[in-house]
Amino acid sequence: MELVGCVAMSHSPSWDLKPLDGPAKPYVDAVFRAREAVRRAAPDMVVAFGPDHVRNFFFDLMPAFCIGVEQVTGFGDYSSPKGSLPGQPALANHIATVLMADGFDPALSYRMGIDHGITQPYAAMFPDLAVPIVPIMVSSAGPPMPSLARCHGFGASVGRAIRACPGQGRVLVLGSGGLSHSPPSISPEDPALAPEARDYVINGRPRVAEFNAERERSSAERRKEGRTGPINSAWDHWFLEQVRNGDLAPLLALDEGTLLAEAGVGGQEIRAWVAALGAWAGPIDSIDYAAVPTWITGMGCVSGFAGENDE
Repeated sequence: MELVGCVAMSHSPSWDLKPLDGPAKPYVDAVFRAREAVRRAAPDMVVAFGPDHVRNFFFDLMPAFCIGVEQVTGFGDYSSPKGSLPGQPALANHIATVLMADGFDPALSYRMGIDHGITQPYAAMFPDLAVPIVPIMVSSAGPPMPSLARCHGFGASVGRAIRACPGQGRVLVLGSGGLSHSPPSISPEDPALAPEARDYVINGRPRVAEFNAERERSSAERRKEGRTGPINSAWDHWFLEQVRNGDLAPLLALDEGTLLAEAGVGGQEIRAWVAALGAWAGPIDSIDYAAVPTWITGMGCVSGFAGENDE
């Protein structure tokens, strides 16, 4: 198979994938340019790395990595895709086989749910939701959180698997998460996590619809009131410069504590970007960024395509 491109982008509950003006416009415009480049690249399947926000995965049993190998279902939070999405079992199983031969031990899900952390970027690139997807959840909210170096190595193995997969096919790699932002922690190891919240992130699977409704209500209220959150734009630009110059060594050397201090709780999601970049292992031609205070997030979008300079 042929790996034709890579897109890594932030996600936000505050965006409905429509054009808009204001602070987010540079980011939104970049996503639409990436979508057009994806259209030209014409992938017929996508491998998407991203987090989950305790809607499908809970700390009763949290894998570091999980591959959706058969049924894929969108949770539908924040107007993201809901219901069955097309999977790609042959590619998913081939990736899992190569990963295990390379010394990685991903979890496998034959009925995998994904929330806006994966479905929003997928829908942004493929509005008709018709391109088969292999979702790979990367634990980014609490233990176990693989190191950035481990995520890059994992992604590199995924890239090798894609390129070695027999048969015809054009594959896009997609990464989702970050950049700097600090939503409420959902880690069961966080001493500041309230007891009822800790109980939910471990035992809340039966209460997920109720939890999601409250999260969406509070998010809408925060946006209506114009409340903002801390964004570390200086760190975001440093991170994007490492992506631009292709020397990820300083980034991969970061430990979890440093990443948390610089990029916040939500910045841990760059693990999915790092995995996607490891899989792509090629140049990044387009980099755009917007700090969006009312989205509480530094929003980045980068892309690279085989045989095409996007700038």
